[in-house]
Amino acid sequence: MKDKALKIIAAVLAVTTVASAAAFFLTRGDDGISVGNPSKDAVVYSYENSELTKSVSVKGTNGEVYLPTDFENIYFTADLNNKVAFYEYANGAFSASALPVKQAKANLSATYETIPVSVNYIEKDGRIFGVGVFTSDMDSSVEVYSYAFVKLTNKPSGYGSGYLLLADFEKENFYKADKTYSEIYNFDLASGKASTYVSNNTRLIDKNGAFRSDWTMLTDDFIANLGGAKYFFSSRYYTSEEKGTRADVMILSNAYKPEIVAEDILGTWFVNDANGMHYLRKTDKGFNNVINQSKAEKVLTEFEGDYFTDYLQDGKWLINKKSLVVTDLMTGATKTLKDIDINGFDTVYVSPDGTNFVFTKNGITNENGAVVQQAVFCSADGEKAPADFCEPLLFAESSDFVWLDNSNAMFVRATRADGSSAGSVVYSF
Repeated sequence: MKDKALKIIAAVLAVTTVASAAAFFLTRGDDGISVGNPSKDAVVYSYENSELTKSVSVKGTNGEVYLPTDFENIYFTADLNNKVAFYEYANGAFSASALPVKQAKANLSATYETIPVSVNYIEKDGRIFGVGVFTSDMDSSVEVYSYAFVKLTNKPSGYGSGYLLLADFEKENFYKADKTYSEIYNFDLASGKASTYVSNNTRLIDKNGAFRSDWTMLTDDFIANLGGAKYFFSSRYYTSEEKGTRADVMILSNAYKPEIVAEDILGTWFVNDANGMHYLRKTDKGFNNVINQSKAEKVLTEFEGDYFTDYLQDGKWLINKKSLVVTDLMTGATKTLKDIDINGFDTVYVSPDGTNFVFTKNGITNENGAVVQQAVFCSADGEKAPADFCEPLLFAESSDFVWLDNSNAMFVRATRADGSSAGSVVYSF
């Protein structure tokens, strides 16, 4: 399995050496996560003396990468052999969950293939959450898909009673807490039968021979903000390169052409509540934050500039990278951050209450010719000076920062100086 190791850092993270550059790769194989050994040349960069190393606590000491479930303070770990475990977080520590782990077997239909998946799940307060991982090593007869990550969850209220299986076939998303699922299945837990909701008539095939992955899409954030509606989003009427940048919101059905309720929205942020549907709409000068009430759009806030280069977004929070103005898209209220420079940054993670922020920049080359990353931790009130780190090995670029609470951000990082292990660490504000 090592020849199929899952690389979870997209950029090569190089460190400064006396004679040459040494590169680190964070990978995932059967034997866990590892960081490739640096070269034997003398390395100027010191992991032990790294400012971020001094600032974080290690939760995944043995290489665990903790990802959130649908239940508060319950997390899971998984590997490519479908070994799944559940943990409870309390008093700053993770411990094995006392909830019984059950298993359900399902056969998923995708691009005329049958993918067998075993889903490990737990139940709490009448709800369910489960995870299953498939690789082609488990069944060589599956030729189109070499990997699948499956989530088992309760249907949102607008979908009715019962359960959903959601499938993501992008292997590079394995450690992403926020996945985009490209197949939606109605799942009968008792019989193990999984059936598709949406018609695949006229669905195109991608360059790998699989159905286009933008035909039916859901995210956890989208599901959580559906209200009582039965919607999904799709980029089927746009080019495959526009997946995640342009989409239509449709009513879930098996109709040949599902009804569109919001056309050509910008990005994938969408909230449906008592006030209407909230989303972003591109304009000639930039984009608008709109509320759609009874098919009539009302502009709540106007923005100038390019959404993808001039702004960062996390849920309802939108940040202008130049002005540092933070906008609450649900209300239009604003606040301004201080004493940071986030021009050129790639991602923002905002605490649930909007008080703390993590900004990250992927691999960049510094003045010494070394490839480094940058992360800025700051608070909205500005009472505490921002913490700005620019080093190699700061974070895994193909994983997310996860908020344990409003003051503790968890992410994946190398946990040993020799690069032999990596796991979840926590930065506390």
